[in-house]
Amino acid sequence: MDSTDESDVFSKSHIRIEVRYSGDDTIDSATKQGEHGDLDTIGNHMEAKVDHLRSWLTGRPVSTGAPVRYPEADSTAEPGGWTRREFVAAIDDAGDRAFLQRFLQLMDANGQRRCEGTHARLTFGKKPGGALFVYPFGRRFPPFKFSVKNGQLMIAGCWKGNFKAAGHSGFGEIASLLGQNESGPAKAVPVAGLDPDELWAVGDRVSRAVNQ
Repeated sequence: MDSTDESDVFSKSHIRIEVRYSGDDTIDSATKQGEHGDLDTIGNHMEAKVDHLRSWLTGRPVSTGAPVRYPEADSTAEPGGWTRREFVAAIDDAGDRAFLQRFLQLMDANGQRRCEGTHARLTFGKKPGGALFVYPFGRRFPPFKFSVKNGQLMIAGCWKGNFKAAGHSGFGEIASLLGQNESGPAKAVPVAGLDPDELWAVGDRVSRAVNQ
């Protein structure tokens, strides 16, 4: 992948995808050139740009229906912490960036639901190594956290250092999804190969289990 501040170019086999970003790091437009020279585009005014790009990168079909845009989910940050925009911009890989943008869409939708705890739904750690902790429905103990390593989006379970929830068996589902065990170390792994919608559903179930 070739990357600049304004664009990413992703090549696989004979397929070339170029994504251009606006000043706030959202997708402005994208083009996909197939192996036979056929060209597909995501225009500046197209709805569901992230879903279309994710479909190009994963080969999965675009979900039907017009997307619903929600206000950003409530968040907090440590002193010197990331902003939401900065965290997204720190991700160099186009697929990882699309993954996080889709996940944040789901968090924004959750932000419209009644809170089941007192925590902000997103908490940003201190730059440059701090993590983004996820709190579905604002419940006290987070199921997992995201981090950025060398421009790559990483994920780690929160079954270590989670105070009274440390080692809770309720972390088993997210540990299994990440190829780990909740009784062992919580290692950060790339999000590549994960589905953001499935991850959200697993995270919500784990959150419910460990916060009972």
